[in-house]
Amino acid sequence: MKNILLYIILILGISNKIKAQVGIGTANPSNNSVLEVSSTNMGVLLTRNNISSTATPPPLSAHVKGIITYNLSNSNDVSEGLYQNNGTKWNKVSYDYPYGTISNSFATADNNGWYLLNGRAVSSLPENVQSRAVSLGFATNLPNTDDRFIKTKDTSEALALLSGSSTITLAQTNLPSVTFTGTTNSAGNHTHTYTDRGTGTTTNSSSGPAGANPEADDTAGTYTTELSGDHSHTVSFSSGGSSQPINVTPSYLVTNVFIYLGN
Repeated sequence: MKNILLYIILILGISNKIKAQVGIGTANPSNNSVLEVSSTNMGVLLTRNNISSTATPPPLSAHVKGIITYNLSNSNDVSEGLYQNNGTKWNKVSYDYPYGTISNSFATADNNGWYLLNGRAVSSLPENVQSRAVSLGFATNLPNTDDRFIKTKDTSEALALLSGSSTITLAQTNLPSVTFTGTTNSAGNHTHTYTDRGTGTTTNSSSGPAGANPEADDTAGTYTTELSGDHSHTVSFSSGGSSQPINVTPSYLVTNVFIYLGN
């Protein structure tokens, strides 16, 4: 009878252990975990396999959602690293972005280690983030990307340099090197005729006194001047411009710009 009782107690104890949480390296695993592994000087070693491609199941016989393995191969569209299966394909587990990575987003506030580039003081950032900003060259303020495009640097530019303008105004030296030509009526050596009105006086239309006699002599008639020789004429015209600046901003999509500084 005693043996039967001990057997029942043993069965109940094993059943209770099977349903309880399992702890490795800890006597008190979390009530919310099936398995808790604890160590201060060791890690968990996952299975290591060779995935042939993200689309095919091997090393599995079929895609199984939730399986994680460390892939050792570099072939097709896979490379060495940690992969998880979503039930239809393998996906590589992403790692943190390098500090200083830039990204456009429709987000409007800091999130998950990404900080809005709005020109704020570095001292306003979380303390552990400040040192990362300083290490990237932002000792006082983050760059302000408001109303700016991002370009890669040339050999003489400093990173995070703010420069450029959305408009330009052309100067005369910016105009094309074009010579405009034209001609006037070609007269060559020529004469002019005038009519002498004969005797009498008239109001002088020139700068002389009134009543002076502007006629050449007292004989009426038509006369011809002497040859004046070849001569030229100058022509000038207005461009009609008003120095209006030219807007050089192309079509665009408005986003916010963030920098990754971690949490």
